[in-house]
Amino acid sequence: MIVMTRYFYIFLLMMFFLAEGFVRSQTYNVQTTKFSTRTTDEFSPVYYKEGIVFCSNQRDNSLVSYKNESNRVFKIFYVTKKAGARWNSPNLLSKEISSDVNDGPVTFNGTGNIMYFSRNNTVNNFLKNIADTSNRIGIYSAELVDGRWSKIKPFRYNNPFYSLGTQALTSDGKRIYFSSDMPGGCGGMDLYYCNWNNNDWDKPVNLGSMINTSKNESFPFLNKSGMLFFASDGHKGLGGKDIFYSQEINGKWITPVHLDADINSSADDFGLVTDSTFENGYFSTNRRNSDDIFSFTIIPTEFAHADSLRENNFCFTFYDERYQKLDTNPVTYQWDFGNGIKRMGTEVKHCFPGPGNYSVKLSIIDNLTRQPIVKQVEYKLELENILQAYIHSYNVGIINKSFSFDASKSTVKGSRILKYYWNFGDGFKQGEASIKRVFSKKGEYTIQMGIVTRADSSGMISKTCVQKKIKIYDTCHAWQSSGGLPEKKTQSSVNSSQGKTLGVNICLMDDLSIDQKNNIEHALTKSEILVVKFNDNEINPVSNSFLDGLADVLKKDSTMRLEMNVFAREEKKPDERIENSENWAQELEFYFKNKEINEKSFHSKGFGFSQATLKPLESKSILLDGVVEFYFMKNW
Repeated sequence: MIVMTRYFYIFLLMMFFLAEGFVRSQTYNVQTTKFSTRTTDEFSPVYYKEGIVFCSNQRDNSLVSYKNESNRVFKIFYVTKKAGARWNSPNLLSKEISSDVNDGPVTFNGTGNIMYFSRNNTVNNFLKNIADTSNRIGIYSAELVDGRWSKIKPFRYNNPFYSLGTQALTSDGKRIYFSSDMPGGCGGMDLYYCNWNNNDWDKPVNLGSMINTSKNESFPFLNKSGMLFFASDGHKGLGGKDIFYSQEINGKWITPVHLDADINSSADDFGLVTDSTFENGYFSTNRRNSDDIFSFTIIPTEFAHADSLRENNFCFTFYDERYQKLDTNPVTYQWDFGNGIKRMGTEVKHCFPGPGNYSVKLSIIDNLTRQPIVKQVEYKLELENILQAYIHSYNVGIINKSFSFDASKSTVKGSRILKYYWNFGDGFKQGEASIKRVFSKKGEYTIQMGIVTRADSSGMISKTCVQKKIKIYDTCHAWQSSGGLPEKKTQSSVNSSQGKTLGVNICLMDDLSIDQKNNIEHALTKSEILVVKFNDNEINPVSNSFLDGLADVLKKDSTMRLEMNVFAREEKKPDERIENSENWAQELEFYFKNKEINEKSFHSKGFGFSQATLKPLESKSILLDGVVEFYFMKNW
């Protein structure tokens, strides 16, 4: 039986959102837009240029007036905002696309020069045909040429026997979603999509029974993050039409999620549009007994609690206890970790490159006969990242220099991250996954980062927060030897060693005492070579004198701390750079742990490639595969 122990104890977070709990519903500020009225209908808003395009049966200031309210037709209007929250008066979007029957809703491509709009298929001047149920709805396109909408064309799948409408283009214009009661659906109005193929649209594809019901689904909208919003009176809701969203993951639509009660009501709610983060948007509702357009804004998220950041560790010590009695015989233990990495010994250590499924094979060979006493035994390992919000950054920085923070490695299973919030001591503010900051004063800073997630299966909104401490210094005093490399070890011997060579930067922070700086410099001058060599990710013995000298300094002085930032060469591919630097960082941390130094006295982290702070202590004749920055400072 192989026994495996971690040198760095890892807690498994079994309930990811335990600290913050579940948020039953997202809360929004919802209010009626000023251009909506109680006497007319306004619905189906879409973003366009600096304003909103929508459908309405309000007066269009033309010479034609319809006194029969039941026969008042819908036109396409455009409204823009004034300074602040005020709106200008709505106007017809275009006279070129206005007809004597119902026009709209509309949808635009990302650049705003292609429009698809709904319209009754039969267009004439007889008002009695407006309410004719045999006059089906179809989809039409128009192109903006010299400021005028022209080149009006019917959608190739329009049909006089059924309707197509409430269409929505993706921002790249490569797919169009729409609602139709064409034969072969689930019942009522179903949602379909067509993909653009060279110069025309492919055949309609039904979104399937996960989305469509025996009743009606319509008013689709896909935001830039891939969330498909639609209205349905077939899925369970609060009454009438309710707004739901789904998402296509690995080719399948997830179970539709019912939006919060602030947006949905017992009336008809439909025609929602939103930004990519679902933070702001508009929707239609008849909760005031006429169709109106409401705006919504998410209420800022607060985080009551922040967990301390924990680092993943994939380094283990392997030994065998089933065949311990065989140690009396001259045998060899051979451990095979895959990828050509083999280690010999009754007890070996190995660092895996990251999460994943791994295989470890053990063979015990008789040294006299060279025959296996125990044939190869295979053990399976499954390693996972800690489930947590995660901040990837240096722990140490210098004032007035850019400091990067990255939250993209936050691990959430079965959920999508909707928003990132950062707190640098001035309150939580929404930002991107990666953010930069400049610190003008030295000192210790606590950085907090919160994420808001939505579960794919249930639609549950959850939030969690994590924090880490960083130290900002006035200066970084680079240590330089007289010749870069001590003469005890020649450059040719470094190049002749197999494996990867990492240059070394050494920095003594300004909070160290003179005696502490002297002790570090003394250890460095005794080192045979100032590089770190790796063989199959394992540290090459040629670097032992250098690393042992640093370890002795830390062991003798517990008030000192060592931060190690590891970088790979820029020429490598991005994924390879990150993997290599993290592997090397784990090996370095494992090396110092084996020296029985307090874990709080050192830390190592890989950063792929980025501009190193200091110039490596290396000769031009040595080809470097990466750089390690060693920062010595007072312990935190």
